[in-house]
Amino acid sequence: MEKRLLLAFLASAVIFAVWSVLFPPERPPQPAAPQRAVEEAAPQAPSGDAGVSAAAAESAAATDGAAPPTTAEAAAAEETVRLANGDMVVELTNRGAAVSHFELTHYQGDEGEALDLLQTVDHPRRTLPLQLLIGDQRDERLYVVERGDGAATFRWSDGLGSSVIKTVRVPAAGYGVDVAIRLTGDFEPSRMSVGTGLRDLGEAERNSRLAVWGDAVVSADGRIEVVKHRKPKQGLVLEPKQTSFAGFQDAYFLSVFRPLTAVAELRVEVLETSSLDKDGKPVVGNVLQVLLDPAAGEIDGQLLGAPKEYDLLHAIGGGVERTLDFGMFGWISVVFLKALRWIYGVVGNYGLAIILLTVAIRLLLFPLMHSSTVSMRRMQKLQPKVKEVQARYKKKKGDPQARAKMNQEMMALYKEEGVNPMGGCLPMLVQLPILWALYTLFLKAIELRHAPFFGWIQDLSVKDPYYITPILMTATMWLQQRLAPQVGDPQQQRIMRMLPFIFGFMFLQFPSGLVLYWLTNNVLTIIQQEVTFRLLGERGKGGGRERRGKDAQS
Repeated sequence: MEKRLLLAFLASAVIFAVWSVLFPPERPPQPAAPQRAVEEAAPQAPSGDAGVSAAAAESAAATDGAAPPTTAEAAAAEETVRLANGDMVVELTNRGAAVSHFELTHYQGDEGEALDLLQTVDHPRRTLPLQLLIGDQRDERLYVVERGDGAATFRWSDGLGSSVIKTVRVPAAGYGVDVAIRLTGDFEPSRMSVGTGLRDLGEAERNSRLAVWGDAVVSADGRIEVVKHRKPKQGLVLEPKQTSFAGFQDAYFLSVFRPLTAVAELRVEVLETSSLDKDGKPVVGNVLQVLLDPAAGEIDGQLLGAPKEYDLLHAIGGGVERTLDFGMFGWISVVFLKALRWIYGVVGNYGLAIILLTVAIRLLLFPLMHSSTVSMRRMQKLQPKVKEVQARYKKKKGDPQARAKMNQEMMALYKEEGVNPMGGCLPMLVQLPILWALYTLFLKAIELRHAPFFGWIQDLSVKDPYYITPILMTATMWLQQRLAPQVGDPQQQRIMRMLPFIFGFMFLQFPSGLVLYWLTNNVLTIIQQEVTFRLLGERGKGGGRERRGKDAQS
């Protein structure tokens, strides 16, 4: 029974890891970003960032106070408006009165460039955030711009009753842009775009088989719907009664619109793209586009572009905190995240923090692991007697009564020897939630993005560029297995001996932070095993290894 449970546990881990490697998100083609225009920053305006801020209502009031134009209004040339605070820089073009760049000041790309949440997409139907769609046509009119105190108002009118007024306001701090849009005449049936895709990935993330990129996320009527960019199927169409937000997310960042006014329809559309890879070969992919249809001729809300940092998302609220999902054991991941950040505050290095967190976890689990090792050692010593019982019934495997009698004798033997057949496996099963929680934490914690360890490891969120830590992890896993009590028949032992190399191959593509945890855990497991054997008196004068070898041969 113990062998079956142990193999089931290991098989689950292997299947989970193999699935991550065999079915990763596809790597998106990255066309070159166009040259950008920059103008002077507008003055900052005081505002908050918890929920959809009061400045959104202020923007709506300012827009409502403006009378619909009775004469034609249009600009003669394209221009760019730049609004900024300490957390973000937002640039808008008056062509379509749309956001052309949304930079997060405290975050950079792989090459140290400013991180822009807008993705470069070469597609005729690409739309920018806040850009309108009139029917199937993108709004590319040149709007008249009025700059204000940390805000800008865009106006266009044909003088015949059709007009658009957009007011955009950036607060003094935070990641939300407050938006108010008023539509009249032919513009009333328009849809507003939340954007097309989410940011351009750097080379390190493109090379990661575990990178999550450009998924659409919609929260409506109390439910969150996610459309994967890798397998989007047919997109998504909703007619929600209440909309919390709609937009895009990846592992580390979020770009969504949070409406204050009613939304008649939400759409996630799939656009097929084509580009050339580094060898000049054509690559066909897709990108998602999110559109919302207002219930009336007005759209008020907040365009939120933010890092998926745990405390920040919970401070913003409104359901966006649910986009940072650590899985079924998320509460354990949160505990480890808080512990990791506390340790980092002391040592100033996330690599060291991972090592110290692993040490703390192993100390807490030492009683369980000690019990598991002792139980497996007893089972190993009992193997000759177990094989004797199995040998007596070898020729009666197909007889249910004989098999039941063999199991009764086995249980009697365990009871006589004081061995719990579940004792070695249950402590390992208890650790499964911890391993899963740590796995999801290291994959999704933005704290590890671009966080250096030392030497060649300068980003704990991507793979080891020289594969040194996966090789060390494989070697320590093999050594750990060689030093552990050997249970099971020879065929099962051969399968177990292959596991270090299987795991080592899969971990080649895993984030170096996760590999560092596993490597540290292996080293601590070896130490724990040696401590347990010394407590059992099996490590005196080299006799422990000899005795274990004799038991394995018997």
